[in-house]
Amino acid sequence: MKTSFYFPPEYVPAFNDPLAWLEPEIVPHHHSGHCGTAENWIYQSWARLKQAGIISTLSLKIPTQGIVFALGSSLGKHIQIPPGMCLVDIVADATPHPAAHAYIVQNRIQQKYIPHSFFIPHWPQPKMIPRSPDRGRRFENIAFFGDACNLAPELQQPEWQDHLRRSLGLSFTIKSPVAWHDYSQVDCVVAIRSFSPSRHLSKPATKLYNAWLAGVPFIGGDDIAYSDEGNPEKNYLVATSPEVLLAHLRRLKEDLSFRDELVANGHHQGAFYTQQKTGERWNLLVKETIAKFAHTHVRKTPRQLFFMLQKHRFFSWAYQQRECWGLF
Repeated sequence: MKTSFYFPPEYVPAFNDPLAWLEPEIVPHHHSGHCGTAENWIYQSWARLKQAGIISTLSLKIPTQGIVFALGSSLGKHIQIPPGMCLVDIVADATPHPAAHAYIVQNRIQQKYIPHSFFIPHWPQPKMIPRSPDRGRRFENIAFFGDACNLAPELQQPEWQDHLRRSLGLSFTIKSPVAWHDYSQVDCVVAIRSFSPSRHLSKPATKLYNAWLAGVPFIGGDDIAYSDEGNPEKNYLVATSPEVLLAHLRRLKEDLSFRDELVANGHHQGAFYTQQKTGERWNLLVKETIAKFAHTHVRKTPRQLFFMLQKHRFFSWAYQQRECWGLF
């Protein structure tokens, strides 16, 4: 079956000739929010598969046949799926679309709550510049890479940053999107969404992968994706309060052997999340897993398709309720 990636036209950068953007370097433009999600999950996946020799189409219109990978959140609630299409919803941070036939999730635990779902890790940061060896044993620059909405409010306050500077002599920077690839002058990454008990089920462990690949120690929150992919105290640290975070930073500054061990273990684990490894997972997914699923799907009777739709509607509703009530 033909494979397509649906790229919503509203997320195409406003160049003089938008179509020229379909054949650039395989590096997403630095956008935040939903546009960045489309670039990373749709455009980058299509482009890297193309580079690997897997033929697929990047479409600015919703295809009507074949296997279609799309962000379900960009399709609208009442989309009608034609009989010849197998719709694969790349869920990302959204609620699974009830009309989809299969789902790509960015967190292994999501598979427990979404039927017909397959885990693929988020692509690591393109064109990454690792921490510079010239920094040696220096431990001065702490950074957060991501949208500010994904950083605990306490850590965005000037008072906390001033306290960090006075007590440990450390600076804290929230990196802008144009600098998300540059870890060269960073000595530690802090990525804590909140100090609440929430496990953030729908979120990926991408910030952890990136820190491992950049050779930088990582302190995260209690995200279930971090604990599923990593090993606390072995290749990253967990901070459940500002006080614990401060203690971790002090230890990393003073205990050089512990810091070196944390980075070395992270480097070993990060080898499983490189661009090449993620590309191999996509290759297997497209050529075998989804291909077999679609082959079976198109042979389902109208009655079977009806019951699948009802099942997916229920799970989509239940997933949304869990998120609303913070049950994740």
